[in-house]
Amino acid sequence: IREAIPTGEAVISGQFTIEQAQDLAKILKHGKLPAAITVEEERTVGPLLGKDSIAKGINATVIGIILVIVFMIVFYFLCGLIADIALVLNLLMILGILGMLPYLFGASVATLTLPGIAGIILSLGMAVDANVLINERIREELSLGKALRNAISLGYSRAFTAILDSNLTTLFAASILIMIGTGAIKGFGVTLTIGIIASMFTSIVVTRTILEALLSIKAIKNKLPMLKLFGETKFDFIGKRRIFYLASIAVIIVGLAFYFKKGKDIYGIDFTGGQVQEFGFKDTPDIDQLRLILNEVGLTGAVIQQFKDNPKIVSIRTTEDKADELLLKLKEALPENSVDVLRLERVGPVAGTHLKKKALWALIWALIAMLLYVAFRFKHFNFAFAGVIALVHDILVAFAFLIITNRPIDLLSITAFLTIAGYSINDTIVIYDRVRENMRLKNKFTLAELINLSVNQTLSRTILTTVTTLLVVISLFIYGGEVLNSFAFTLLVGFICGIYSTIFIASPLVLAFGRKKS
Repeated sequence: IREAIPTGEAVISGQFTIEQAQDLAKILKHGKLPAAITVEEERTVGPLLGKDSIAKGINATVIGIILVIVFMIVFYFLCGLIADIALVLNLLMILGILGMLPYLFGASVATLTLPGIAGIILSLGMAVDANVLINERIREELSLGKALRNAISLGYSRAFTAILDSNLTTLFAASILIMIGTGAIKGFGVTLTIGIIASMFTSIVVTRTILEALLSIKAIKNKLPMLKLFGETKFDFIGKRRIFYLASIAVIIVGLAFYFKKGKDIYGIDFTGGQVQEFGFKDTPDIDQLRLILNEVGLTGAVIQQFKDNPKIVSIRTTEDKADELLLKLKEALPENSVDVLRLERVGPVAGTHLKKKALWALIWALIAMLLYVAFRFKHFNFAFAGVIALVHDILVAFAFLIITNRPIDLLSITAFLTIAGYSINDTIVIYDRVRENMRLKNKFTLAELINLSVNQTLSRTILTTVTTLLVVISLFIYGGEVLNSFAFTLLVGFICGIYSTIFIASPLVLAFGRKKS
């Protein structure tokens, strides 16, 4: 039922078969079902936590944007300032589109959740990646002696394919989050999708329009000064590949060992079922006293967590649903220490199993989509297989670090894994794009020489594009609050690992799967 029922008549719409529609009609005619209703999934955020989370999310966004703006101006001067103007316009476009969505698709699509705010800040970090690629390409053309106008034109045209391919692969992950996600997860996918689409326009069209205008009025003539991360490099990345293969395998094996040791304890209630209650106390409570209260209620196996940054907030994880009884007992046993419910999450075992399967299939479909797209774009499955193996590597390393640091695997973790997969392929595509270009220009080189050359040529931009995104992720990790801390931590590990895997895993694997050129 999608509308109000002012007259007592309503329309139920949806994707039903004829049999399902007939069954529903019979049930409605015979009145209520003679069975008890069991809540399988419920998530409640109290006003105090909601207000605090929004404030922290906004603070993280502001700090992240400031860090990116300062970095771009310091490193790229005028080009950095132009990229920052596009970044601000990108933010305004995201907010404007979010404001329009309720009128187009209903309020539920445009509900701005805390992960949705994270999607905005992350998309802003990704937005300047395209400008980094363009600026580095312009610098490269200028170093070859091209005139400024020609260098700008070539910089945009030659960076376009890498920008398009990398953004489309990230959109695959974001689209899957929208399709399979619920509530907060869907909000992250929506804002990330809007941000990526807006960034394509602002980073390519807006910045170039401003540069062309400055050229026309002769505000810039022959130079576009920029800092340089480092000069020409000639590292033999391919020759050292086996060392890095072994290092990666070792980290993954350690993570899997922790996984098998801890078993089901690594999963959050999203996947195992259970209940999480978060309480805010007037004064710091005594944990031993809380344990006694839980025992009196019959929750002997509860897990109690007290937050270091605010010990007045306590999270209690249980397998049984006794939230109301526990709250009454806390108020009775601690009359002088007022208590507020900040957050309550209930997930039944059926819903938990369903969410786990859904999350696993989301990862699988995302990887398949990227595999097919990269294979189609680069006309070789060896590129695609190498890229997807690198993505799996990044996800497994992030998974290992979550387990080793005792952070739960939940829906936000899966969201982070999909984001890592969508973003990590970006740098890989930049190198693949350069390999493809060098294949046409240097056809006497062996495949190993071409890959080494391409990795060295794109090394600075590989690092710089990830650094700009890491600035906002670090802001989210430090200032985003407890709810998003594990999510930001996962992204932090995954994005750093993405640089490593692009250079030391994906690129050498192209050689392993392909044939050497003579």
